Amino acid sequence: MTLSFPGTCFGPVRSAGDRIRPGRYTLHARFDRSLLLFDAARHPLFIVTRAIGPGPLNLVVDRPNHFLPGDSLTVPRGLRAPRYNSAIPRARAGHAAIATALARHLPAAAPPDSLVSLLFPPPRLPARQRHRDDLFRRAFRLIGKNRLAAGVTLVRGCGEGLTPAGDDFLAGWILACRLRCRYGLAKQILPHALGGNAVANAFLRLAAEGRVHAALRRLLRTPSPSAVRAACAHGHTSGADLLAGLLRGLRA
Repeated sequence: MTLSFPGTCFGPVRSAGDRIRPGRYTLHARFDRSLLLFDAARHPLFIVTRAIGPGPLNLVVDRPNHFLPGDSLTVPRGLRAPRYNSAIPRARAGHAAIATALARHLPAAAPPDSLVSLLFPPPRLPARQRHRDDLFRRAFRLIGKNRLAAGVTLVRGCGEGLTPAGDDFLAGWILACRLRCRYGLAKQILPHALGGNAVANAFLRLAAEGRVHAALRRLLRTPSPSAVRAACAHGHTSGADLLAGLLRGLRA
């Protein structure tokens, strides 16, 4: 069943991301609060609840499963919906203030199995998590020896889930490069960070373009404890893993 805009959608589109490509998308997965679709070129589209909120690839609706009762959706070029601006905002306090807020509030906000343990090691870690963090430290040493490609590819795809922790971390690092106006380094990281995960690749490319979802945009504009918690809450560990990469990149 194909559902097309406008006129036949089940409920209004509250927000449409500014990086959504027009075309026909096919349903890939249904989650509690969102749907994931892909077009023929494997570009992702997310239909999400207002609790998740706007993002560069998000259509925000009241009830995603009711909005898309079938298995496909056609997005027209002239989609009439409030458009979300995903560009990185100008930080009022500068990137040093963002790093300070993350260092203060991320350890308490992040899930214990996230990559935040890499930056703030607890007294004890499960063996699997300890080995993972050691892998990242090896990558840091390689990067410190000007072996950027070797370091990035070592952690690319590391982890499980819709977007692996390593890819989320690299997206955060790329965002940090953009915040520090190190655009050349962001461009160098990107090709080595891209792998076989279409969703992670999309987020990595968005980071390289300086595009972020609404919770992260609020954090970058006004770094506060509540903003850190909200950005950290995206996914099980994805938000925290991205913020860990962001903090690491801001500190570098």
